[in-house]
Amino acid sequence: MTLRQAILKRLEVPNQEERVADRWHNHDLMPVEPARRTWGVRQFIELWILVNMSISGYQTGSSLVANGLLWWQAIICIIFGDLLAATFCTLNSTSGAYYHIGYPAISRIVWGMNGSYFALINRTLLSVVWFAVQAWNGGLCVLVCLRAIFPHHVDNIPNPFPPSTGMDGAQFLCYALFMLICVPFTYIEPHRLVLFFKLCAVIVFLNQISMLGWALGTMKGGLASAALTADVKMTSTQLAWAICNGIMAQIGSIAAGILNDNDFTRFAKTPERRAITAQAITFPIAAFITALFGILITAATTERYGEALWNPPLLLLAAQKAGGSGSRASTFFCGFAWVVTQMGINIPGNVVAAGVDVAGLLPKYINLRRGAYFILLVSIAVTPWHLLSTSSVFLNVLGAYGVFLGPMTGMMVSHYYVIQRRYFKVTDIYIGDKRSIYWYTHGVNWRAFVAFFSGVAPCITGFVGAVSLHHVSTAASRLYDLNYVLGFAISFLLNWALHTIFPVPAQQAFIEAMECADAPKTLDGLQEILGDSTWESASGSRSFEQEGGKEKASLEVACDVVDSPGYASSIRGGGI
Repeated sequence: MTLRQAILKRLEVPNQEERVADRWHNHDLMPVEPARRTWGVRQFIELWILVNMSISGYQTGSSLVANGLLWWQAIICIIFGDLLAATFCTLNSTSGAYYHIGYPAISRIVWGMNGSYFALINRTLLSVVWFAVQAWNGGLCVLVCLRAIFPHHVDNIPNPFPPSTGMDGAQFLCYALFMLICVPFTYIEPHRLVLFFKLCAVIVFLNQISMLGWALGTMKGGLASAALTADVKMTSTQLAWAICNGIMAQIGSIAAGILNDNDFTRFAKTPERRAITAQAITFPIAAFITALFGILITAATTERYGEALWNPPLLLLAAQKAGGSGSRASTFFCGFAWVVTQMGINIPGNVVAAGVDVAGLLPKYINLRRGAYFILLVSIAVTPWHLLSTSSVFLNVLGAYGVFLGPMTGMMVSHYYVIQRRYFKVTDIYIGDKRSIYWYTHGVNWRAFVAFFSGVAPCITGFVGAVSLHHVSTAASRLYDLNYVLGFAISFLLNWALHTIFPVPAQQAFIEAMECADAPKTLDGLQEILGDSTWESASGSRSFEQEGGKEKASLEVACDVVDSPGYASSIRGGGI
């Protein structure tokens, strides 16, 4: 064995009760077995409290006001945006709850075994950006806590950065401290985060209630009109499109979580529908409450501090400087609660979920934990202090997510509901050759790429105009104002149409056989119908030929259609 081979062998992911990790498989990418399905209704309620009651959710409503909308117009954007986001999230996450597989595995079904790398790389890059943004806000919360205890020492920390960077030395130091705090939590496996969710959700909810009570109870002169309105004159047409843009920004703020929510629903206990119902109800309620609190707290404190402070840590720092030791004590506890809040969204929503995505790129050498550490290390390159420098930049960043994530989500939803008709052949997700019905053409589903770029194309010009100084046409801007919904609809329909016009015979034969056998549309149900070999083959305990033979024998009893040449082709993996 050469030195290079010895090093690579040393870097391989340790075997965890299954076959040795390879290009398509390791423990973190496999279907979740019953022992690890620990997430019940309460865990999904707590998850979406943490995800939506974060600083980014708080800032969305106040950012809408800062960019020209009246407070009640911002509320309209928040309500419709949250309802649409909850709908998209529910539609996309159902497949994970019923088949107990995550985003990397489902991406192989949609994009093909090799084509899935495109989806994983895109989602990983977005996770890095989103983690960096949330970590920067978390660092500001750490700054609140440290300054409450050591005000003079923190104020005297040298600043080696020029004003153009948008930060100072103390802020960067606390940003680094927040990331260090996150490190040990990345070691906890997702199915063991139950207690973490419970504690964080209680702290997060009580903190926002307390801040709202403090802001409203101590305000002078009522809610400041400067925070509830903006000095921006708009025509009725401009207002209508501004509301559309605000709705897309509200969806965009959680679009990354919508796309890979399967990474969480795969841990759902049975019956799976309870997990879906729980998050469908909790999602819009938690998001709406947080954004509304952001608007009310900002309005109630504007006149006191002379400006609308739409970022909670900055508001708490202003309260520290304006008050005495009592203010420092109260802001310390609030700052600590916001640190917990940011950990609550960043650990499961960005580090853990993105760790699985990175593991999908190199399963032989990267597992969830190694992928999580990778996200931590590279996120600093995003320079989140620039992204959060102004409310307009922040809002543009949120809206930009939808241009790419809307089409990708639309394709996943269309694949599950109308193309695969809710039947996944899970064993074939881990077979990287023509035997898999998801091999398509050389491992790439060209239909998915056509559908994706067709969904992105109408909004890409407006996207460039929104995130840069380039002037674009009014028509391009209008399309961009509909980015997520438009991209979702185009990619959903075109993906469906292309698979109808250019079907995959092996997939069609498998789905028709399942429907004829009236097979359950769940992992455990299909396992029972097809025999234990389905699960065992995915774990490497049996060969593919053994699994295929037993699958055919089981279905012959249930339905005569399995004797057709089409089904025999699917058993042999007759993808095109």
